[in-house]
Amino acid sequence: MSRARWLAVAGGVALVCWGLAVAVAPALADGVETTPALLTAVGLIALAGGGVAVHARFRADGDDPDLPTPETKRATPTPGAGFDEQLAALASGDRMRGARERRAVRDRLDELAVAVLVRKGDGESDAREALAAGTWTDDPYAAAFFAEARASDVPLEERLRTAFSAEPNGRRRARHAADALADIATRERER
Repeated sequence: MSRARWLAVAGGVALVCWGLAVAVAPALADGVETTPALLTAVGLIALAGGGVAVHARFRADGDDPDLPTPETKRATPTPGAGFDEQLAALASGDRMRGARERRAVRDRLDELAVAVLVRKGDGESDAREALAAGTWTDDPYAAAFFAEARASDVPLEERLRTAFSAEPNGRRRARHAADALADIATRERER
């Protein structure tokens, strides 16, 4: 800010303070006579100050100030989204398609199932035997994911209903197995 501007600001502030003081104590202005010439002079000075400010503003280069770039929201992955994508990628009944996806889901759920059952209190070999026998859960779809022999435990009515379902059998079994494991893990955590 230039020296002239500082002087103008200081003079303006002093006049405002004096005006406020006169408003509170009118006796301070007893020596000053408010004539039309004085009011005109004050008005012309104020008008000149405003004109100088407007002129300075128009003389400015007009570039926008460099504001910092606001931070953008970082995308965070949703827990379980990868598994959901693997489940969605399971092919529908075609044994030649989706073998890699089925194996990836099976390996992931197998590892998780053993970990959950071991945390529950089973030994690792007992956990694997329970998975192979299908005795680790009451859900026949979940049991059938690890033990094909348990697939016949699904009631006929349910099998007929799912036969007309658009969800592939492997995906349904994997989803039930994941839900059953989540239930066991939740119960163990709440103990």
